Amino acid sequence: MIQNASSEFEAKSLDPTTIIGEFSGRDSVAAILKAFEDDDVKYILPIATFAGTEYGNYDVIHDNYLHLRYRVEELYGSNKVLYPLIEHSREDIWAIMNGRPTGLLTEKYGFYSPCIGCHLYFHLTKLEFASQLSGKIISGERESHDGRVKVNQLGVTLDTYVQVIKELGCELIMPLRHMEDGSEVERLIGWDWKEGFAHPECVLSGNYRDVQGKASYKDDVLELFLSQYIKPVGQIVGEYLMSQNVDLSQLKKEVLSIL
Repeated sequence: MIQNASSEFEAKSLDPTTIIGEFSGRDSVAAILKAFEDDDVKYILPIATFAGTEYGNYDVIHDNYLHLRYRVEELYGSNKVLYPLIEHSREDIWAIMNGRPTGLLTEKYGFYSPCIGCHLYFHLTKLEFASQLSGKIISGERESHDGRVKVNQLGVTLDTYVQVIKELGCELIMPLRHMEDGSEVERLIGWDWKEGFAHPECVLSGNYRDVQGKASYKDDVLELFLSQYIKPVGQIVGEYLMSQNVDLSQLKKEVLSIL
């Protein structure tokens, strides 16, 4: 069973060099394995976070963790440590960042995808853990998925995530960022796991694609959205989460004040 991290997490029980590993789908698992290839990386704490828009088989997350644990043991024996998987979600924060302002953002920019703020939410929820350990967070973000574009993983979007987390005092590491070929991801994993399978689904999947399946956005509008909304909302939410004293009504007011 996945442990809940909210009040049970104790940094003193882990090695202080421990890196936080975001744990969700195939790419996040591959990113953890890629990070372990670095001789300086010996301890990783995997954390699974959900958005509240996800559905389906959540037990598969635990199965994926077991596959990863066996793979780490196979490759490194006792020389590398993958800590037990824990779960930490803040769906209330997700709603304030990505749900409540939907109409306002669409009206202001003529474009809106919750996926961009959703991935930032995944990174922000790891800050309170990372800040007590190495200050580093591993993510499986990739700029290209065998030629397919995702607006939440475009270079300019990923740069924004990195900058937000850096300004909050931590480092966001993306070992797979420039890995375009999915077969390389499968090689890292070491077992048969096709992209898009063996993880919960999202009710908003494909929201930014046209009828042909192509990502639909304008570069100038996206850059405005990132600079005028994503950056400041990330700063505000991150500071609240790291204080571990979140007044949701006040946070909602501050987020809406950006618009």
